[in-house]
Amino acid sequence: MSARHLLIGLDGADVDVIDALGESQLPAIHALMQRGAWARLVSVQPPATLPNWTTLLTGLDPGEHGVFDFTTRNGYRVAFTGGTVREAPTLAARLDRMGRRCACIGFPGTWPPERLERGAFVSGWDSPVAFEADRSFVHPPELHDAIHARFGPMRFDDVDELGVQQPGWHGRLPELLEQRVHRKTELARWLLGREPWDLFMFYFGESDTGAHHLWAFHDPGSPRHRPGGLDSLARVYRALDRAVARLVAEAGPDVEVTLVSDHGSGGSGDTVLYLNRVLEDAGLLVSTRLGGRLMSRAKDVALTKLGPRTRQALFSLAGRALPGFVESRARFGGIRWAKTQAFSDELGYFPAIHLNVRGREPEGVVEPSDVPALRERIREHLLALKNPFTGERVVDRVWSREELYRGPYVDRAPDLLLGMCLDRGYSYNIMPSAGAPIGGGAWRKLRRDEHLGRKGRSLAGSHRDRGLFVAAGP
Repeated sequence: MSARHLLIGLDGADVDVIDALGESQLPAIHALMQRGAWARLVSVQPPATLPNWTTLLTGLDPGEHGVFDFTTRNGYRVAFTGGTVREAPTLAARLDRMGRRCACIGFPGTWPPERLERGAFVSGWDSPVAFEADRSFVHPPELHDAIHARFGPMRFDDVDELGVQQPGWHGRLPELLEQRVHRKTELARWLLGREPWDLFMFYFGESDTGAHHLWAFHDPGSPRHRPGGLDSLARVYRALDRAVARLVAEAGPDVEVTLVSDHGSGGSGDTVLYLNRVLEDAGLLVSTRLGGRLMSRAKDVALTKLGPRTRQALFSLAGRALPGFVESRARFGGIRWAKTQAFSDELGYFPAIHLNVRGREPEGVVEPSDVPALRERIREHLLALKNPFTGERVVDRVWSREELYRGPYVDRAPDLLLGMCLDRGYSYNIMPSAGAPIGGGAWRKLRRDEHLGRKGRSLAGSHRDRGLFVAAGP
């Protein structure tokens, strides 16, 4: 069988890394770039996984499709919703209704799978604690059974990203990612051979996983650099290049090919910023500095000490509300709402500010008529913010949500979104104040034992708002 159009998603694939590795190491990707057209893709804000892949799959602005993050906020409560709040069908579903045969395999933000009449749909790793895809991730469900019989379980925990503190974890990671790319390539080739596809879309997340965890080894200039492993990230990219070559060959000589990433990748620096403490210093937030600490520590224990299957069993037993409750308390547990005008989720990949508006938030104090003036006050304060270690500006842009988005779901976005400057070429580490030293300020330097990082605690590699786009004809 063959495909008329093959779209390969390479999460976090970065043009600068591809350029540096060159044609000798990435012959398939460079051949497509030379044969067709390519550009540095401009990510939607924030340059994060779910809003950008959802924009690609729907062709819509986040304000139109409704997905801004893995979570949604209702008052001061956070819920893990993933793609369940998406308000528009994917391109695969639209084409399916037009009689086209499409496959959409593995993309984040696509659970539950769309019920294509003529195609195949396999959801990505939407659940924050899922360790493998079951029948609920696949349509038609019989396809799950066929995949399981031929390839075994579709695992999400074969690389446990929360186990980074285990001895030798980073040294083993390149080989684990190479193996996962190979397994996924075999699955993709098998699926390609089952039908004459009009559109076949397949997702690889290994370039993003590799960049997050291996950048300190890959980049000798990083302030978090660790010796050894200079070739570690290159190994992952080479595995993906081999996958691209095999899938293009499998799709047939007349295939049109698109390579695309949701964002680029770069290094994280060693400077920590606590946004809620910046707001506290500005008189816009009041915190006990104690309320969220216990839950933050409990969350850390659950994520780092329990294995993937134990985490899944615990959260399945307790229901979907439990991780949201824990996350809510960890983010906002110490804030005194009756005295707070503005607050942040303190997400490094999504730096943003919410206003505590009367009539909108449960204990809102900001009058709706005062919102424009408060937004401008916060904008001016953040744009004037200086790094105490270098004296350089920290925030490059502050957008209101209406400046960035259009559509009926703009109100799901934070009131203000931040475009951060780089700290001597590296990202700032925006971290949760609930885990900060009680007596400390808004800034500190990472300890050396924190340099390799982990999810939720400043990874060594971070996102950039320029990704990859390649389009090549036969």
